[in-house]
Amino acid sequence: MLAANDVYAKSVVDCVLDLVYVVDSSGSIGQRNWMITLQFLTSVTRLFDIGPDHVRVSFVLFSTDATVEWGLTRYQDRLSLTSAIGNVRYLGFRTNLNEALYLTRTQVFASARPNALKAAIILTDGVDNVPTTRTQLTIQNATECKRQGIRLVTVGVTNQVDVQRLRQIASDPDRHVFRVDDFSDLMNINTRLRPVVCGGTLSNLIKYQISFYTSN
Repeated sequence: MLAANDVYAKSVVDCVLDLVYVVDSSGSIGQRNWMITLQFLTSVTRLFDIGPDHVRVSFVLFSTDATVEWGLTRYQDRLSLTSAIGNVRYLGFRTNLNEALYLTRTQVFASARPNALKAAIILTDGVDNVPTTRTQLTIQNATECKRQGIRLVTVGVTNQVDVQRLRQIASDPDRHVFRVDDFSDLMNINTRLRPVVCGGTLSNLIKYQISFYTSN
């Protein structure tokens, strides 16, 4: 008989998930904090079973412009994926979250698997400001992502973020919003992100696991 924590861990490992890291690379971050950001994302990645039948990860980078650094099918194992994350370039300049969300829903998830959960972890240290500060386009794109079944989880770093805006963007303003005071605090939330993107509460994961064992 599996203990609750064992069920929780196995349920997360068994998660079939298409995940996108939507990452702020604006000038306010700086090179040192950028390296911490990549280390944090690497640590989150290591919590999942990466592979074509389990968890696939895409990376959307944004500053003044947004780009899809790679799609969901590019890296099919944990080693190559974590290596790629560690080498993502730092850009500087402005904060175009609006375009990043647009690319997430129109390009990245165009190749999503029909049986997979869809989620995006959005990490930012400020307020989106392209084409204008707090543009309504960001909220419109976030809303459309959610309509398409993409779970949006927001992570705000430093006291420069607008937490209320992160709550507007997130799928659940209470459970899917995280904030830390400093980049060095990101490691304190990595394991808390895992169940959120893979299905939610421990009780839900246990129900999933019971269903999995019953049907197999």
